[in-house]
Amino acid sequence: MLSLQTKTPRDGTLESSQQHPIKENMAQKSEKTQPPAINAPTKELEKALELLRAKDDTSRFVGLALLKPVLEQELSQQGGTEEEGTRTVIEQCWRAVPVKFLDRLLKTKLESKRTREEVGSMVGLAVAVLHAFMTIMDAPEKDDRFVGRVPLLMSVLRSTPPETATQIMEILATLATTREGSQAVFGARDKDEKTDQKPKSYIFVTVLLIDIRSTIPSLQERLHSAKYPDISERIARAYDIISAFIGFLVQSLEALDNDDEDEGSGTGFPAPMPGDLLMKLRANISEVMSLTIEHLRDRYDSSTAGAAGLHPSARTLGEGSASPLPIAWDTSSGISEDPLTLSQLRALSLWLREEENDALRQEASGIMDVFLALYQDISGQDFRYPVLLSLEGISEIAEGVEAFLREEGWAILTADLENNILPIPSEHPRGIEIIRVLLAVVEADVTGPAKEEWMPIVEVARQSVVHAADTTNLELGVAICQLAVELMVRAPRGIRNRRRSAVVELQKYAEALLAKVDGASGGVRDGLEEVVQGLNSLSL
Repeated sequence: MLSLQTKTPRDGTLESSQQHPIKENMAQKSEKTQPPAINAPTKELEKALELLRAKDDTSRFVGLALLKPVLEQELSQQGGTEEEGTRTVIEQCWRAVPVKFLDRLLKTKLESKRTREEVGSMVGLAVAVLHAFMTIMDAPEKDDRFVGRVPLLMSVLRSTPPETATQIMEILATLATTREGSQAVFGARDKDEKTDQKPKSYIFVTVLLIDIRSTIPSLQERLHSAKYPDISERIARAYDIISAFIGFLVQSLEALDNDDEDEGSGTGFPAPMPGDLLMKLRANISEVMSLTIEHLRDRYDSSTAGAAGLHPSARTLGEGSASPLPIAWDTSSGISEDPLTLSQLRALSLWLREEENDALRQEASGIMDVFLALYQDISGQDFRYPVLLSLEGISEIAEGVEAFLREEGWAILTADLENNILPIPSEHPRGIEIIRVLLAVVEADVTGPAKEEWMPIVEVARQSVVHAADTTNLELGVAICQLAVELMVRAPRGIRNRRRSAVVELQKYAEALLAKVDGASGGVRDGLEEVVQGLNSLSL
């Protein structure tokens, strides 16, 4: 199951300020007709608004039916920008739609007076109107009139035809990118008290996993198609929601574990869902992450070697050229600019760290070169934090450590630590993540004795304590010292003797710092005590 000794995921939640390309994807599914825009009320629009303001449901139903094609006309000719008049009319239309009437349509049930087709038409009309407004309005995900429809949309999700279900999923995916929307989506519950009903959050996440699983295998052949950007954005958002769900799940289970350990003072935090459903989700997420690893492998090989599945040793560049050989049908921006790549890495890294699945970690060790190449690629998106999170999980198994060393991971991370992190205090948290990975590698049984080429870390540790101006901002320096001590403990006697003077000086300054940190955080003091004790234990 999930490990409960976790750090707060860096990428487990979505910022509310993010843009929502899903709305652009939704707009692509509108009708292709090209009538005039609705930047001025037309007769059809005026008639629809008049009927919507009526008191009887029959008139309102006719008004919605008239409004739907008008909205689809606007969708079909939107070019990415809107005139002020158009936005005003759209807002007027939305405010004219009675949400209670939409709710009644969504609640329509199959009964003797209504056929299945009639019920589907009523629910489909309500969903289509919401979907259209969601697409053409500015920031609809912040509108309470949309968020308030989430429980009913979730309740009809399983009983609607595929086209309507797809529209519902796109609405929910857009709403879930805000805090209020995600709380509504994941907090939705059945009013039916039957014990066999599955939580809506389980259904929602399962549908997203199905979407990813059915789409990923065919993405490679669509790279150069006009539809790829829309597909990539849709699947990227699905991965982002899965990341948020994993973070929510980890924190929920951690809170439950804390309640068990401290009986009587628990928070009463509810279990996220029944245990059997958690086990099913665990298996489904692991399956999707396995497909994600395969896709990253093929995507990276295609963008760097011109062929998917080509071993790194078989890649040949042109003479005197350092440029990769991408496939002819790759996207113009390549793997490093594809938003899907970052979203995949975020979700995969969280799962590799939290889920104790050695088989999946072994699969991930097979793309160690991909992880390290993306870590070094800072030309576009920043992959460094999710890569470090992935390495933390992979380094738990011997195959992962061997792959890390084989692909020169030590040299890559230590070079980044010395050149880009130590001089910049704001980068120190990433440095601590690097030390966490390197410590796991050093302590692994498969690593063996410390190597001579790793010993420059001892000098870096000495410099970090010698030049410490005060007792603030010491976390990274202490972490490097802990790594240096671990290296010296595991180094052969000859290597120790060659580093004798640096170790003696490191010990002297570490003891001096320890005497000054009475008011410092407990973690820094404990770390310095470990460093001093470790250095004292060395026989030089």
